[in-house]
Amino acid sequence: MSSSSPNYPPAPKRITASNLPFVTSSTAGLHSEPGVEVLVDTVETEPILGGALKRARVASSKKVPTSNDGHGDLGLDEVPGMGIVLPGGLNMYYLDVAPNTEGVMHRTTSTDYLVVLQGSLSLLTPPDPFNVVDGQGTYSELTETICQPGDVVLQRGIMHALSNRTNQWVRVVCTVVASETNRVPRIDTDAESQPGHQLKTAVLDDAWLQ
Repeated sequence: MSSSSPNYPPAPKRITASNLPFVTSSTAGLHSEPGVEVLVDTVETEPILGGALKRARVASSKKVPTSNDGHGDLGLDEVPGMGIVLPGGLNMYYLDVAPNTEGVMHRTTSTDYLVVLQGSLSLLTPPDPFNVVDGQGTYSELTETICQPGDVVLQRGIMHALSNRTNQWVRVVCTVVASETNRVPRIDTDAESQPGHQLKTAVLDDAWLQ
């Protein structure tokens, strides 16, 4: 469905508020607080993954904690790969999901904060352990969690897909923060009672399934 369809949400505005530098002169006294610059611009969405998704980037930072130095047009950092995770930093963007779109099951090394602004988003997750064979998951079913406007989704390095199973566009604002390596414990119930038993962990790499 085209972004020119009647129910496609309007281009979002980005409002950037920054501290202005102090300007001193022989006629101006010293101040304790700076003025604030407020810039308002419209961010245009760009199609990704064949146009089923549209993304409009808002902000980025190469490191956390971020820096509030400077003002004016701050620009955006280049994000590698699929444009989701900025290593060591954060990436913020609007994500629009077209009607009747099934998402791709995937995992990234990040902690993601999603706020649903418009429409009903389906968060699909595997409830049980599974294997990946020839790029496909062996799960037999997925858990569907319906996320409505105002809902917040906190994704912590999980395998998931974002789908839109309605006839209306879905808009989400996403803040993706690079995380430490995803790890989960391997619990061996037979070995737990043995003296000196040590808990093992499994590393979960980034993954995109078919």
